[in-house]
Amino acid sequence: MNTIMKQCLSLLILVITLFTPTVLAAESPSNAKVSNTFHLTGQVVFSNLEGGFYGIIGDDGKKYQPTNLPRKLKKDGATIKFDAKIKDNGMSTFQWGTIVELSNVAPITTTISAEERRAIYVLLKRMDAFNTKDLNKLQQIDTVARKLTKEQFGSWVNKYDNFTLQYVDISYSDSISITGSCYYTRELVNGMTLHGNTDLTGMTFTLSQTQNGWKLTESGALTNPINPYNPDVLAELKQKALEKYKTDTLASLWQ
Repeated sequence: MNTIMKQCLSLLILVITLFTPTVLAAESPSNAKVSNTFHLTGQVVFSNLEGGFYGIIGDDGKKYQPTNLPRKLKKDGATIKFDAKIKDNGMSTFQWGTIVELSNVAPITTTISAEERRAIYVLLKRMDAFNTKDLNKLQQIDTVARKLTKEQFGSWVNKYDNFTLQYVDISYSDSISITGSCYYTRELVNGMTLHGNTDLTGMTFTLSQTQNGWKLTESGALTNPINPYNPDVLAELKQKALEKYKTDTLASLWQ
């Protein structure tokens, strides 16, 4: 092999060595950027920090700093619903909350209190964890469930399907806690009783504000137990929901 050919071959090897890792890294699934988006409701707040800006306190209990909050919604105390995408490399001088880019932003007209919205948000997350049979999801918002093993969780939740939140009642709230009761239905899987396969149940709960948002920290039995199979009780509860929420499907609220 002559000198010129050796030099060309060496140059080719050098080029391959320099550029191949870059190409592989770009194509590697582990380096693909994962979209981090979510739907939420919350309240617009004005902060005087560093000359002033508008942020959002989500009903999940977390603070968000939007990069593109519409001018018409820059009102302290405004209640809104929105889709958000976390800006992983977002920079801000305010050091307040998570930086997000908004879409599908709209005002909410509702008579439901902020405390009840927050409770509904957490309880719907709980229903979703039951329906997807996902203990990790449950433990993210329910600190009581962190004591459960997968076997314990599965032995209970696998008996039922279609957990549906029906009604929420708040008895006390302050800046760091929300106490109340809730009612939900569930369907028996692969089975049927004399009363059908759907029953109504309920519980008391306490939510606490933590560094990572609102979490369910206590739950217990209702003071006045309900008849789980009485259709009149469920019908009455659905009527109360219609009057209060204008729907008997809480999962559809603010979508």
